[in-house]
Amino acid sequence: MEKLKIELITGTACPACVTMKERLKAVIDEVDQTRINYQEIDVLEEFDYAVELGILTTPAIAINGKLAFSSPPSLKRLRHELHQRLITQE
Repeated sequence: MEKLKIELITGTACPACVTMKERLKAVIDEVDQTRINYQEIDVLEEFDYAVELGILTTPAIAINGKLAFSSPPSLKRLRHELHQRLITQE
C-alpha cells in the first residue's frame, strides 16, 4: 500500500509555520502514522516546487504533490482531510 505523502511548506521567519507544524504532527500522531510520509520543505530552498504547487504564502500543506491547504486549516478540518485521504487510498 502506498503511503500518503504530506508536505508542510514553511518559511524561515514564520510563526504560523511553527504552530502549523505542531498541529500537523499532532494530527498525524492521531491517525495511522505508518501510512503517512511526512516532510517539511523550506519555501526558499524549494522555491520552484512551491511555485509549481501554486503556493503564495506559508504555511501551506501539499498532499500527494498537490496543494491541499494554502492557509492553516483548523484541527478539525485537517483531521477530516487526512482521514478521508487515508480511506480513499485503501
